[in-house]
Amino acid sequence: MFDTTTRKPDYKLLAPVGALVALGLVMVYSASFVEAYTRYDTQFYYLLRQLIGALIGTIGLLVAQRINYQVWRRYSVHLMGLALCLLLLVLWLPASMTEVNGSRSWIRFSDGLLSMQPAEVAKLAIIIYFADWLSRRGAKLGNVTYGLAPFGVMLGVVCGLIMLQPDLGTTVVVVVIAGIIYFATGANLLHLGAAVALAGGAFWAFVSLTGKVARLEAFQDPWKYYSTSGYQPVHSLYALGSGGPFGVGLGQARQKFQWLPQAHTDAIYAIIGEELGLLGTLLVLIAFVLIAYRGYRIAGRAPDPFAALVAVGVTSWLVFQAFINIAVTTSLIPFTGLTLPFVSYGSTSLIMCMVATGILLNISRHTVDRHAEETPHATRFRRSPALSFVNNLAVWRRNRWSRLPDAGRGRGAKRY
Repeated sequence: MFDTTTRKPDYKLLAPVGALVALGLVMVYSASFVEAYTRYDTQFYYLLRQLIGALIGTIGLLVAQRINYQVWRRYSVHLMGLALCLLLLVLWLPASMTEVNGSRSWIRFSDGLLSMQPAEVAKLAIIIYFADWLSRRGAKLGNVTYGLAPFGVMLGVVCGLIMLQPDLGTTVVVVVIAGIIYFATGANLLHLGAAVALAGGAFWAFVSLTGKVARLEAFQDPWKYYSTSGYQPVHSLYALGSGGPFGVGLGQARQKFQWLPQAHTDAIYAIIGEELGLLGTLLVLIAFVLIAYRGYRIAGRAPDPFAALVAVGVTSWLVFQAFINIAVTTSLIPFTGLTLPFVSYGSTSLIMCMVATGILLNISRHTVDRHAEETPHATRFRRSPALSFVNNLAVWRRNRWSRLPDAGRGRGAKRY
């Protein structure tokens, strides 16, 4: 079960993750102490819970990077079953235990002292489940009956349960993660295009039926809807604009004084911009770019398709969710409630992101150096280390029919 390989994990991936977690603890306290003191008579209310989450997450990361990644494959179905049960439990429990800000996304005990968000567990579960399931399909992926249809059914079940909460932001993230994994497997692009069109139609129907069109209207002109849906986007822009190049100083932000809603969760990037300025926001952005580079590099050098798909899924989850949060805060896309991975307040999100990073680090201990196929472009890719993983994934996609069936011999595969 535990790894005995002597290869070291990818510390260049661990460095930006550790920096973001440390920054998150500082910024959660800075962004939340006003609300914490107002609501709970202690300025450390949110910080203490985030510290507990960081401690548990650190333990989870260290354990996950020691567990052989193949163990997760063995329990992929069990993990998916657990995630589905938790998503159903959220809808079954009374609203007093699950509802926060109009969304039934939590399971809370002891008046919120102990809480978890099942959708965060579902993100990791769906990555491991689809990585296992797709890597065993092989040539069957080209068949709609054996490939796209069952894939879409399982994805639809998970997304349907999340949309019932309702949680549009998490649904979008789950769909994108699954779509990227499906694409990386080498699926038919026509099938993928049809699935994207269907998902787009479902998205618009959900927005229309749940009355969230107001967010789209506020996105077009937030000042026109300042008293309703435009209030949070406007104050996010105020915070970012007030910071200037170097910020007003750590702890000196004004928008966190109950002007900017969810300043320590969804909008923490705006507080970083106000207190640390453009420099601080760029450093956060660079950290996620480094995570993307190291994560996809690990995927390109993964020892087998299952490991590669898990690496692609985890990296896409962390980076795509981060970029959505940043785009929302800067009003590049309509406002949606998504946390900034490793930084925003939320123990479940922090723990699951760190456990996922641990799995990625374990895969990095098994990476292999592959020589690119001799093609007219091979030399160019070899000269650029930053693009070598792209070439490896391209080779993998071209050879998917010969590689994936080998990985799909689940009954005779070696178990760890």
